[in-house]
Amino acid sequence: MRILKDRISYLLKMYSAGKASITEEQELFNWMANGNDEPVKRHIEELVSSYNSNEIVPKVDWEHLYQKILDEKGSLGVEPVGRKMVWRRWAAAAAAILLIGTGYYFLTATHKVQMPVSTIEQPKMNDIAAPNTVNAVITLSNGQKVILDSMGNGMLAVQGTVQIVKLPNGQIVYSGTNKEIQYNTLSNPRGSKAVNIILADGSKVWLNAASSLRYPTAFTGNERNIDITGEAYFEVARHVGMPFIVHKGSTSIKVLGTHFNVNTFDDEKSLKVTLLEGSVNVRNENTKESEVIKPGEQASVSKNGKIELANSVDLTEVTAWKNGLFLFKGDDIEFIMREVSRWYDVKVVFQKQISEKFYAEVTRNTSLSSLLKMLETTKAVKFEIEGNTIIVRS
Repeated sequence: MRILKDRISYLLKMYSAGKASITEEQELFNWMANGNDEPVKRHIEELVSSYNSNEIVPKVDWEHLYQKILDEKGSLGVEPVGRKMVWRRWAAAAAAILLIGTGYYFLTATHKVQMPVSTIEQPKMNDIAAPNTVNAVITLSNGQKVILDSMGNGMLAVQGTVQIVKLPNGQIVYSGTNKEIQYNTLSNPRGSKAVNIILADGSKVWLNAASSLRYPTAFTGNERNIDITGEAYFEVARHVGMPFIVHKGSTSIKVLGTHFNVNTFDDEKSLKVTLLEGSVNVRNENTKESEVIKPGEQASVSKNGKIELANSVDLTEVTAWKNGLFLFKGDDIEFIMREVSRWYDVKVVFQKQISEKFYAEVTRNTSLSSLLKMLETTKAVKFEIEGNTIIVRS
């Protein structure tokens, strides 16, 4: 029996470190498939205690381990009755490992297994619900405002020969051509869900809260020019000989057909352009600097116009907002609270500087108090909600 326990411990340690061979993983899967769950909890506890203050706890995908077990069972036509929810509670516990003293915290698992917040003793906190509507407004060329949330599906307006239609899924679509250049502005305020629009050229744009987009109702000439504030994700329709150019102040992003994210929030340190597909040219008119970036790269334009490139950017983190998630991977509390303030439309006051870094994956449908309670489980930060203000304490 002792030899078996030692072997199980070895397999778990190798899996946690990401060093297990295919044969060793299969051996571990087979052992787990027989219902031996209890040693996992002990291993998780040992995993945390074995790391000193200068190390980072490795992120272990326990949910993947169990899914492999289910796959093994499924191939035999056997389902481990009643064990799936039990395992998910273990996975949540593993994902909620708090490494106190190192500044690194794992709040949720990669597969969006959420912490059982209700089981954590916390002081009662006021609450603000997550946005459940799109409060965006389209300002037409004649100054008329179209409030999207109050409008039904179908025709919203006509600009020349261009029709503006709201689809049942909330998407806004421009269709038609127009010789006269007329500009519309789509404004999505703080505390609003993201809004999706299809421009007249077929390009798709997702606009985050606290953001705006100024664009022509139809594109003419040799270029497609639009202006942005805040953050947007673009899937640009390809039109040879008619580049698509996004402007923010003195910075321009020039493309033909591609997928990219642009973060231009003024309260961030730099403007960031992150490329998922194709290629884009990022240029600053003040410094005359320009860079062509490739998929997986990010160009950061500082306030003084200097451009820096970063390779191997985590694209899932950059585009998490578009997919309805808060995703933080080693971010400081100031960055997190800037995102929180835009999404929930709240003011944030810091009483003390907090140096810790946080890891979390949380759906944006989560209420404000639930999100803050999850962050509080790190013991590195505390919050109070007073009306529309969040007070951050250490």
